[in-house]
Amino acid sequence: MSSSSRIDALLEPVTVRGVKFPNRVIMSPMTRGASPNGVPSPEVAAYYRRRAEGGVGAIFTESVFIEDKGTMGKFDLEGGEDLKIGWPVMFGDAPLEGWRRVVDEVHAAGGLIFPQLMHLGIQRTPAKGQAWSDIHISSPSGIWGTPEQIAGLDEEKAKALNCPEKAMTEDEIRAVINAFAEAAANAKSVGFDGIALHGGHGYLIDNFMREETNLRTDDWGGDHVGRMRFAVEVVRAVRTAIGDDTLISFRFSQWTHHDVDAMLTKTPEELQDILQLLADAGVDIFEASARDFRDPVYEGSPLNISAWTRKLVDRPVVMVGGTGVRRERHESALKPPQVVDNVDEIMERFAAGEFDFLAIGRALLNDPNWLQRARTGEPFLDFNPACLKMGYVE
Repeated sequence: MSSSSRIDALLEPVTVRGVKFPNRVIMSPMTRGASPNGVPSPEVAAYYRRRAEGGVGAIFTESVFIEDKGTMGKFDLEGGEDLKIGWPVMFGDAPLEGWRRVVDEVHAAGGLIFPQLMHLGIQRTPAKGQAWSDIHISSPSGIWGTPEQIAGLDEEKAKALNCPEKAMTEDEIRAVINAFAEAAANAKSVGFDGIALHGGHGYLIDNFMREETNLRTDDWGGDHVGRMRFAVEVVRAVRTAIGDDTLISFRFSQWTHHDVDAMLTKTPEELQDILQLLADAGVDIFEASARDFRDPVYEGSPLNISAWTRKLVDRPVVMVGGTGVRRERHESALKPPQVVDNVDEIMERFAAGEFDFLAIGRALLNDPNWLQRARTGEPFLDFNPACLKMGYVE
């Protein structure tokens, strides 16, 4: 790449835990639902390869299920002959061979690739033909959210999602932790360069971290520090499974999918506490996810969540949210965003030391060559609404 562009500083290589990133740009995870029966297809491999060929240094894949009865949802594996879409998994011979093909394609294009391992937790929904009453929902306390949030659900959903008597047992918790570790080991076995853990947006790890969904009074709950035990144990188990030579990245967020105004932490001190616990457990990189990187976090400070993270913990930080696109705070994620050129502001924040890596999501979904356009100054493409549809892997 030429060294005469406004994004030069992001195009320099950087090494973390012995892994050399070609540059500081990461493709952010975005659900595609294009893996029937959990198996990433050749088309999925080509989709990821195109982004690597476009210059992205590392790809963090769409969310990938670990093996647990509470992980399936509307992209269930058992959809019958008419199943056209599916959520990928990180267990079983066929899915792992599919992932090996994906990894090989990305490596051939010069990129790194991490799978984003996740468990739906309270965000699980029925698969095609299922009733709410027929699905297993994994939840620390059997609670979906605040009383106000629960009141906004229809009766059937509320009954399924608000069941304190179905709070996870000790055995269920341990089984899920082990499943994360096994999925990480599987990922390493097929050549992934590191592991990304989804600890944000209202999914299971996040459910344990939040006071509105974790009301436990045992060793898996308590104050903001006590509620971190599950996340910490997952990181430790993954670290043991993959060894000391493989990277772990951890995504977290203040907001959740069903409450964009939620606050995981109320103060910088709380944020520092949880970040340090995760760093001590084995996290190498923190993905600080915001709906928009311009959003400040705490009253009285203009800093966003990535800037606070970088200030409070000695680990590389990824700024997530809003690169190349813009939408209103409470707009649906399925609504096509406005294409914007906010590269100059991003580079000002990088120069100010607010982040180490930049995650790009919808802009790359829309255009595999977005980074090339940013480098050369070419106009960005208009947004194609089709790319937001499940199954789209162009």
